[in-house]
Amino acid sequence: MCSCAPQLADPTCSQSLPANIVRPLRLPVVSSGDACPTTSDHPESTEDFAGVALGSGQVEPLIGSTPIVALRSDGWYATKTLWFTIPKYDGPVLVRGARIDGQGPVGFGEQPLIGHLIIPPGPTLNEGLDGYRQAPGGTFVRAPGCYAWQVDGIGFSYVLVFKAVLR
Repeated sequence: MCSCAPQLADPTCSQSLPANIVRPLRLPVVSSGDACPTTSDHPESTEDFAGVALGSGQVEPLIGSTPIVALRSDGWYATKTLWFTIPKYDGPVLVRGARIDGQGPVGFGEQPLIGHLIIPPGPTLNEGLDGYRQAPGGTFVRAPGCYAWQVDGIGFSYVLVFKAVLR
């Protein structure tokens, strides 16, 4: 989870991604006061999607069962997020996110690193015997609200929308 494309202008990157997965962000915009158009294939889930996978693509997040809580004294909120790829996809993945009902960053990883998440091609350190490649960590936000991730890989690009809520 530590490579990126030169086009992303991130000085912490050590490798590059194929140019065909570094697509422009196409996140929806939600007006203040409008409902958050969340993504879910699980109608029985709660609106913050704790403990369920979102969507049905080649790369998906599994949101931790703990609610979004204040994590640090600097104001970040977090929830455990496990990204995984289906076994038949072994290419690179780029995940970026932002708040879509106002201003606000999304951080990824074990600490709130603003920017993007990368799952490199091939086996991962956390790959299961079943072939699911995994990228554990967290999703960090500065405030409750409506957020979206854009998931890009070879041959696909899609957006997942989630609502960060406090309990």
